[in-house]
Amino acid sequence: MDKVVIFGNQSVAREAFYYLKYDSDHEITGFTVDREFLHDDHFLDLPVVPFDAVVSVFPPHEHKMIIAVGYINNNKIRKDRYFQAIRMGYQLLSFISPKSVVYPGTLQGKNCIIGHCTVISNGTQIGNNVIIGSGCTIGHDVILEDHCFLSNGVSISGRVRIGECCYLGTNAILRNKITVGKECVIGAGAILLENAEDRSVYLGQPATLLPIPSDKLPLG
Repeated sequence: MDKVVIFGNQSVAREAFYYLKYDSDHEITGFTVDREFLHDDHFLDLPVVPFDAVVSVFPPHEHKMIIAVGYINNNKIRKDRYFQAIRMGYQLLSFISPKSVVYPGTLQGKNCIIGHCTVISNGTQIGNNVIIGSGCTIGHDVILEDHCFLSNGVSISGRVRIGECCYLGTNAILRNKITVGKECVIGAGAILLENAEDRSVYLGQPATLLPIPSDKLPLG
């Protein structure tokens, strides 16, 4: 049984905790967050330590880590902590819900979380540090690059390519054979029928390009 420390103390970290607690054989030993966000020394009855001291409390030769942070700042917080944890010497854990259908070879990266009742078809490639919510459907031969976040109920048709650090809102739908650039935001319920340039934002049915780059959105 591997010991695991979770980075985060908000809703995504809580969800990761329950995934690992009830649907894996890992032992969760505690949490870690950036020192400025350490408002309590316990979360879900487990200790929380500052990230700059985590190596001394939960050493990497005894613990794995999972970075469980949402789409804050275009997923860049999770991206930065992913690389920092690797430099610290941690092996990063991925979790695939046993209630989902994921073909062998699909999940190629580290620090990925795939929620309940998600179906990922053959030929799809998922990179590092990707979070996919419950009830998603991802078609064949999709390429989902590093550090993306897909909310619950996202549906992606076949042969779509999604660049790194994208966020897809709840029940967003992407038609087949399109390309989504890096750091894009596809809003909840949007139906995307065209290619999306880097840092573009789309809302609506069909989705309409907004005159604002994604890094200016008040996401969090």
